[in-house]
Amino acid sequence: MRVRIEPRLLREAVRLHYGTRLSTREIAHSTGLSRNSLKRLQRHLERIDLDLGQLAGWSDEQLYDHLGIKPFSGFRLKACPDWNWVHAEMRNPSVTLELLWREWRATEPGGIAYSQFTSSYRRFLQQQPLAMRQLHQPGDKLFLDFSGKTMPVYLDGQSEPRMAQIFVGVLGYSSYTFACAVWSQRIEDWMHCHVQAFNFFEGVPRLLVPDNLKAAVIKHGKNEVQLNLIYQQLAQHYQAIILPARPRKPKDKGKVEAGVKLIQRWLLAALRHRRFFSLAELNQAILELLPAFNQRPFKRQPGCSRHSLFVEVEQPALQPLPIHAYEHADWRFKVRVRSDYLVEYDNHHYSVPSRLVQQQVDVRATGEVVEVFHNHLRVSSHPRQYVSGISMQPEHRPPNHQYYAESEPAALLAWGERVGPALLRHLQYHLTERTDVANGYKAASALRKEARLHGDARLEEACAYALTINTFALKSLQSILREQPDKRPGLKALPSSTPAHENLRGAHYFADEKDRSTC
Repeated sequence: MRVRIEPRLLREAVRLHYGTRLSTREIAHSTGLSRNSLKRLQRHLERIDLDLGQLAGWSDEQLYDHLGIKPFSGFRLKACPDWNWVHAEMRNPSVTLELLWREWRATEPGGIAYSQFTSSYRRFLQQQPLAMRQLHQPGDKLFLDFSGKTMPVYLDGQSEPRMAQIFVGVLGYSSYTFACAVWSQRIEDWMHCHVQAFNFFEGVPRLLVPDNLKAAVIKHGKNEVQLNLIYQQLAQHYQAIILPARPRKPKDKGKVEAGVKLIQRWLLAALRHRRFFSLAELNQAILELLPAFNQRPFKRQPGCSRHSLFVEVEQPALQPLPIHAYEHADWRFKVRVRSDYLVEYDNHHYSVPSRLVQQQVDVRATGEVVEVFHNHLRVSSHPRQYVSGISMQPEHRPPNHQYYAESEPAALLAWGERVGPALLRHLQYHLTERTDVANGYKAASALRKEARLHGDARLEEACAYALTINTFALKSLQSILREQPDKRPGLKALPSSTPAHENLRGAHYFADEKDRSTC
C-alpha cells in the first residue's frame, strides 16, 4: 500500500478505526488526515489480520512492516489560497475561478493545480452552514474551556493577590457542569483539571472538545490538526477521543461558552465578596456551590435540571473510570543521547543502552520514575532523582566500560560481599591493608579475572583454602586454582596454631612467677 502517513498519526488512525465507532469524517478531523488517505488505509486494514492489542508493543518499523505500508519520509503540502478572498472576488459577476487561479498562481508558482483549486473551493462553499442547534447524544461529548474571568487568592507574605484560572467542563447532553480553580493554563494544570472533572462525573465521555489553547492544540490549520502529545496520552489513558473546536468558531463549543457565562454569573459573582487565602479554599467554595447550580431547573424545561438529566440519562452512558487515575508525565521529545550514553532531565543524567549514542530518544518523567523511549519502545527506566548526579545501570555500558567499572574498589568489595566471606577477606586485605596500594589494587582486579576463568563458587573455595594455610598471596591462590590441592582426597590443610605440650608455658606461668617475686 502506498500512502504516506506519519507514525504517530498512523497509530492514532488505526486505534480509532478498530476501537471506536467514529465515522471516517470524524477520524479524519481528529487526526488531521485527508479522508481519501484515511479511506485507503481503512480498506487496507479490512484486508489484513491485525491484533490491536499488539499495536503498543511495535516499533515504528514493525508497525509499517505489519501493515505493509511504505515508511513515512516527510512531505510538503502545496500552498492553498485564502478561500475567503476567493469567495469575496467571486461576487463580481465578471470574475471566474480560472482567472482567480491564474492570478494567484502568478504569486504562488508552487501552489495547487486548477483542478484541486476548484474542488477545494466547492468544499469551502459546503462548509458555510446555516445556523443550527446541535443535538448531543448521552455520554458523547465533554466541552472544555477556561473562563476569561479570574479569582484573586491572597497568599501569605504577598502584598498583591495571585489570580487563579477557572476551568469549566460541560457535558453535551445534560449540560451538567464542573468547575475548579488552578494557577495557570499550562499543561500540568490542564491535565489536573481533566482528572478532577472525570472524578466529579464518575465516568468518561467518548469525545473531548477543548478550545485551541496550547495545552491542548499545538497547531490547528486548514489542513492539519497537531495535538499536544501529552494531552493525547491522557486521552488514551481514559479511552477518549480529542476533537478540538475549530479556531474562531465559537458555535462549535457553544455548550461550554454558555457554561462559562453561567459559572461567572452564578458562582464567581456569588463569591466576589469573599477573600480566599489558598487555592484549596477557593476550590472548596466552588465545589459547595456546584450542586445548587446543577439542580436549578431549566427555564424552557420546567421540572428538569442538569442534575436530573445527568443522573437519569447521561451518567449511565459514560465510560467507566480506569482502575488508576492518570498520572501527569512531562515529556521531552527528540533528546539526543550523549557520547557517554546519558540523557539529561532536570539537571540529572540517566543512562540508556550504549547502542543509542547520538540517536534521538523521548524522555517521559513522572514524580517517581524517568523512562526513555526509542522508536516507541521503552529502552530505559530509572527512579527519578531530584538532585544533580548520574543514574547508571551497569547493563547499559559497553563490555569494555563495564570491565573497568567493575574494577573500582567499591565495586570489587560489593562483588566480594555477594560471592562469599572468604573472597571478601582477600579483597579487604589487598584493597585496605596492604601498604603498596597500587599492587594491592592490581591483585584485587586479578581476582575478578580468575572468577571469569573458574567461576565465583570455585574462587570462593580456593580463597577459603588459602585462609586455612594463612596466605593472601595472589600466586598462591592461582596455584590453588590450578593444582586444586583442596580437592585431593585425604589431604588436609596445615593447622593454623601450634598444638599444646608440656614444653610450652602460657600466660598463667608468668603470672605465677610475678606473684612469687613479690613475696
